[in-house]
Amino acid sequence: MKFIMVLIICFGADCRSVYEDFAYETYENCYQEAIGVSQYMQQQFPSSSGQVYCWDKEQFELFQKGLKDGFDPSLTNEGPLIST
Repeated sequence: MKFIMVLIICFGADCRSVYEDFAYETYENCYQEAIGVSQYMQQQFPSSSGQVYCWDKEQFELFQKGLKDGFDPSLTNEGPLIST
């Protein structure tokens, strides 16, 4: 199963999602990369907040469908992989 890293970053109440076209071969590979992404984002944007997820194809497709249907990404308490 492959995994896609999704980053939700917020500047105040304005949140955006960013994701790669690249899929990681394993959850562990995605997770390890997510740690580095989180650290980089904290350094580059210290006044922001964010969450990083590693989702499989099904989870990612549900997220994309939600975006198309008008879902506004925001931070959740639903167990992000890493909070920035």
